[in-house]
Amino acid sequence: MTSLVNWVTKYGDDNLVLVFLGDHQPSPIASGAGASHDVPISIVTKDKALLERITDWKWAPGLRPAGDTPVWPMNAFRDRFFTAFGPKAAAS
Repeated sequence: MTSLVNWVTKYGDDNLVLVFLGDHQPSPIASGAGASHDVPISIVTKDKALLERITDWKWAPGLRPAGDTPVWPMNAFRDRFFTAFGPKAAAS
């Protein structure tokens, strides 16, 4: 995460949109014993209009999910993401 944040700080501009997506569950060293296999996802952008497209997702602001942040299977995230940011969303 530090590398990504440093890259955004150095090279990011007003048009940058990043999706930070874990590829596996967190290590027990980071998440503690008995943690779920859920992976965090974050969308990073300066464009508030883009973030408004996902307000109904009830995600916490920032890079760290809150305890009540919804958890979805990957296919549900994919479908929501394409609905919010795909060509039909851009046309509306």
